[in-house]
Amino acid sequence: MGYQVETFRYICIKACKKMEKNAFWEMNTEFKRKLKEGAIDEARRLLYNMTLAYPQLVDNDLMGNKAIIHNALGLDKVIPNFNLAYFVDYAMRLADTDWDGERRNGRVIPSLGQRITNRLMSGIAERSEQYIKGVMPFFRKALQHNPSNKDNLRHLAQLYVRVKLKSQAVALYRQLLQRYHDSYLYAELAELVAEPRLKVALLCQAISHQQKETFNMGYRARLAELLQMPEPTRAAYEIRKSMAARKKAGQTLPANVERIGRILAEYTPVTEVEQTLFYQRMAPLADRYIGQ
Repeated sequence: MGYQVETFRYICIKACKKMEKNAFWEMNTEFKRKLKEGAIDEARRLLYNMTLAYPQLVDNDLMGNKAIIHNALGLDKVIPNFNLAYFVDYAMRLADTDWDGERRNGRVIPSLGQRITNRLMSGIAERSEQYIKGVMPFFRKALQHNPSNKDNLRHLAQLYVRVKLKSQAVALYRQLLQRYHDSYLYAELAELVAEPRLKVALLCQAISHQQKETFNMGYRARLAELLQMPEPTRAAYEIRKSMAARKKAGQTLPANVERIGRILAEYTPVTEVEQTLFYQRMAPLADRYIGQ
């Protein structure tokens, strides 16, 4: 009789675990459908229910854990200020294979681990102490997996900025710019240097290496601010380009942009050809500083 009871108990446990597993993956399927439909609140509730069900899930291959991370990233794309840091514990359990990027059509696709690292570390220099404390264990893990990754080195530089270790941040940006020529790297380094003409040279490089005016509008406004006293006609060119791009994108002009625009309204801007030549003349100064 005791043997039959134990057998029945074993069968019940197996059945319950199967039901729990099925429920978890059914919620995952439903989550994807709701997210695709734009039913964000329902998708969010489903992800929350998946986290409640996860402790009862047998997840030896960590696919359930991976599904939660994928879904959290999906919501992070569509919900402003989504609390992605809540999922750090799941991110810490990612398998080693989840840190392997892949190459498609000549492009490197970041790994799942790197994608969540980039989102968690976005704007880290302005984050609260509590937030930084919460994500640092995972960022240390990301550095262990990808110590020379461009994004991770940039995140590290921004952390140095956060804790006022400016010289270490500058050294990392210079190191990065010896290998990469992303416009945002030039612009972020420009904010860290003190000498005005070097700031101008780095911002010129940021603009030269960015083809999309929606990304250049901020760089141009900052450059106009720096040039308005020594070279107002060049500043007038930059601020008008910035204002035109913002208007085209349907954005409201920030107060500082409007102010600079009014100050420079009486000046005739240089031509695009003249300003392009100016960028080229400033390039050697930026290159020498970076160490190329």
